[in-house]
Amino acid sequence: MGLITAAIPFFLLALVLELTLDRWRGWGLYRLNDTIGSLGAGIMSRVVGLVRVGILMLVYIPLYQWLEPTYQSLGINWSLDNPWHMVLAIVLYDFFYYWRHRIAHEVNIFWAEHVVHHQSEDYNLSTALRQSSGFVPLSWMFYLPLLLVGMPPEVLLTAGAIDLIYQFWVHTQKFPKIRWMEWILVSPSNHRVHHAQNKVYVDRNYGGVLIIWDRLFGTYQEELDDEPCIYGVRKPLNTFDPFAANLQHLKRMWLDAVYTKSWKEKLTLWFRATGYRPADAEAAMPVPSGDLDNFHRFDPQINRGVRWYALAQHLSYTLATVGLLFMGSGLDFATTALAVILIIAGLILNGRILDGNSATRYWELGRLALLAVSIPLLPQLVWTAVAGYCLVSAALWWWLVFNDKDDTVTSVSH
Repeated sequence: MGLITAAIPFFLLALVLELTLDRWRGWGLYRLNDTIGSLGAGIMSRVVGLVRVGILMLVYIPLYQWLEPTYQSLGINWSLDNPWHMVLAIVLYDFFYYWRHRIAHEVNIFWAEHVVHHQSEDYNLSTALRQSSGFVPLSWMFYLPLLLVGMPPEVLLTAGAIDLIYQFWVHTQKFPKIRWMEWILVSPSNHRVHHAQNKVYVDRNYGGVLIIWDRLFGTYQEELDDEPCIYGVRKPLNTFDPFAANLQHLKRMWLDAVYTKSWKEKLTLWFRATGYRPADAEAAMPVPSGDLDNFHRFDPQINRGVRWYALAQHLSYTLATVGLLFMGSGLDFATTALAVILIIAGLILNGRILDGNSATRYWELGRLALLAVSIPLLPQLVWTAVAGYCLVSAALWWWLVFNDKDDTVTSVSH
């Protein structure tokens, strides 16, 4: 079991604690739809990882093995048991994380992978779990220089996991600014800046654990008392569907490549500055940025019963994902892939339900029917539970949607 998987229960416990305090104190940090949208993206990221080959290790391990005799001759011997080795590994990893993160904000194709983490228009611990599913797997190349210092794959993976786990806690609005911390470490205050779309804040504070890289390379910005953070991205996502979230920028670049008449633009727009669009493509398909002076979060209003249904479904997908992560090693690839597809289908439909999409009234029944006919292909241990889930969900959905006197799934307000 990896460190990140082992940390998931603690992440969820901390999230529940912040959510409880939010409801008790009336902070207004959490909205059901945005929270489920973020957690859905996080779930999708984890389950996709079960069926996707990790390119970093696919490249890194053979290269390390090829260079290992050289490391031995030079006396390079990293150890997971040596705390100083691990401190150095984390510092080195974080340095390259800074550049990977910075390039992800500055180059179109890299932004296509990273944008998912920034789409939430709220900022709370659920935002930390909003991760890309890696449909544009390019970040691995930034860590190859660690071969120059002979860092073993297991040390690299551990340092990376620690770096990512550290970043969880900084996604909160209720931890105050602590002056000494702002000089050394990534903190909730300087990371709030990173997630803000205000002009003064955008594309700042890229560090993972250490903020010193931003101070050294001129990308640091302090959180200002007179400039409240506005969270989200300049071209809003306007859906809680995690699959659409992963395709948002990639789809836009693809359409720009189709619309533009210049072959040079078709080939180079992917590697231009983030947000760059060919003039003819932008004229044919304008995508306006959000108005920060009159900012409104995407918040469709759906009836209470459907909201509770979406929450119950999300809890079901969370339980299924935790089971798959902790016990998936005993399943064959085909069964794991089927389970992943079924979970992703549920996440997509649940996001569309929260969007107020009227087509979900029939698509949700279709999803449950598909899950029901897939039962014989799933592990026998879960047959009864999945069958009961399908029956209860279908009955509840029918009662909530098709018994509605207004014959509508939702009442949407933008």
